[in-house]
Amino acid sequence: MACTRNSTLIKTELIRYISSLGITVNTVTKARGNKGFFKEGRIDISKNLDDDSSIRTIVHEFAHFSNYKIDKSLKDLVLLFGEDSKQIRDELLEVTKFVDENAKAKLLIGERDRLKVSIKSLTDSLKSKYPDFSLSENFKPFRRYSRFSDIKYLEKYDRVKVTGLKTTKLYTLSNVREDFPDVSDEIVEYLNLKSQQRRRAKITRRITKLEQYYSEPCELFARFIEGLYLDNDEVKNLAPYTYGKFIERFNRNYYYGLREIFSILRVLIY
Repeated sequence: MACTRNSTLIKTELIRYISSLGITVNTVTKARGNKGFFKEGRIDISKNLDDDSSIRTIVHEFAHFSNYKIDKSLKDLVLLFGEDSKQIRDELLEVTKFVDENAKAKLLIGERDRLKVSIKSLTDSLKSKYPDFSLSENFKPFRRYSRFSDIKYLEKYDRVKVTGLKTTKLYTLSNVREDFPDVSDEIVEYLNLKSQQRRRAKITRRITKLEQYYSEPCELFARFIEGLYLDNDEVKNLAPYTYGKFIERFNRNYYYGLREIFSILRVLIY
């Protein structure tokens, strides 16, 4: 479990030890907009963090350093645990979700699911009036209406400026009825459908990007180490096989500096 000693003291001891290894530890920086980051010979911790958050971040970033001492590419789980199997990755992801709620992407997934339902509803509505309507084909009523109209730009954008020879007009999907008073309900539905498709695609890209980030070997390892600090018993429950692989190497002092880090934290690894 996370240590209950004075957080300021623990933070100071961690920084003193890490500095003794020749690593510069900066705690009065913005850390490139992150909580912290590691670069060879340097660890930056955001000045905006309280002591408890700083400790977690120091542990996380030092895990990157320990990883770097083993594998300078920071991309090889085999070098960290002896294998790169589905079981190890699955267990590490469970630990990651325990350590960092953002890894679950709950809000993004919830919004994507809501959009999926709304898109289906709009599609069904259009199909009830136009049985041949298809998301993958041109919507003929819109094509006819937009042929000589600036409304055509709202098929691809929710907000767009159209510049002519003498004027610039701003069109937004939210004001489509005011900008185009004779537009039909079906065309408004169609434009909302296209808008929601774009939003869903954008959210899906963000979820994919998050999944890729959290699945990187260096991030899996760093959150595994962070998890051991927070609650090593929970980590053992979530990742028993991976923990076994880890403890074999930990007992051989395979992971540079981690034994000393856990000693400072008063975390018993067994």
